Amino acid sequence: MLGLRRRRTNLKCSNMGKYTTTEHFKQYSVAPRFIDVLRWRLREKIENDRCEHDYVPNVEVNIKELNGKRDYILWIGHSSLLINIEGIKILVDPVFSNRLLTIKRLNRLNYTIDDIMPINFVLISHNHIDHIETNVLRTLKNSCRYLIPEGLGYYMRWHSVKNFILFNWFESYNEKETEFTFVPAQHWSQRGLFDRNRSLWGGWVIRRGSWTIYYAGDTGYFNIFPRLRKMYGVFDISILPIGAYAPRWFSYKNHMSPYDALKAFVELSSKKMLPVHWGSFRLGQEKCSEPIRRLLALWEKEQIEEERLILLPVGGILSLTSMSKTPIPTASLT
Repeated sequence: MLGLRRRRTNLKCSNMGKYTTTEHFKQYSVAPRFIDVLRWRLREKIENDRCEHDYVPNVEVNIKELNGKRDYILWIGHSSLLINIEGIKILVDPVFSNRLLTIKRLNRLNYTIDDIMPINFVLISHNHIDHIETNVLRTLKNSCRYLIPEGLGYYMRWHSVKNFILFNWFESYNEKETEFTFVPAQHWSQRGLFDRNRSLWGGWVIRRGSWTIYYAGDTGYFNIFPRLRKMYGVFDISILPIGAYAPRWFSYKNHMSPYDALKAFVELSSKKMLPVHWGSFRLGQEKCSEPIRRLLALWEKEQIEEERLILLPVGGILSLTSMSKTPIPTASLT
């Protein structure tokens, strides 16, 4: 623990000021009431009986080819990504299981976390089961550095992980010429029955070389995006969630819809957008491909340049060197 405290002295707080956890929960906690969760789940069961899973584009990952690449982003699925910049491998919100409790992955992975090791950093946005899983910790153990929200240390220690650093909002950390900054999100945290909002939640700004990437984590639409634009300049890529937004009466504070994500993208003035949080697990009442269909329609309506949308199939890869990407059969989404 002494080592961890010394490492925390490397954290730097921005001029936005450091928030207390009480202020966090008052400002941006939108945890649903139990009665609303029950009401939603009962309604969703009825809807599930009527809704068939539709087609979600996906590809198998060629691990040998992937391991020979540098400077890329692999969309593992849902909100899980592998970002490789100049040989530094950053794993974001890793989930490799083919099931979340009773929810099956729509397209099974053809590889495991062992196939993409070694990993330098693991970034966690919050503790929900679709953003971090126990098997990842058991596999990686202390072979990498975990950057996690304030309050989540208990979960790491429970699984015998010691190589972690805790972050409050707007705290930054530099290692291996890479800067990580934890930024606010409008969401909530809970892993078990009695730990609601015991840990923080948020997104990440990653800076390495000439690249500045924003990963929003899970969030509803709120006033943070113009502030991030002002603080960090133009992002090369904004990775924004677009799924699990239905029903809106239940989800609008917790999850952005495609329309919300597009507004956030415009306010961030990002060069490109990579949509995530769709296509792997059906967590909302919308159909599986509905989020990306709606985003494509909005993109065309607003006449935004087509090349600014990074549309990947599950398992797709974006080359950061050439900005080429795994092709997707877009005709199947029209």
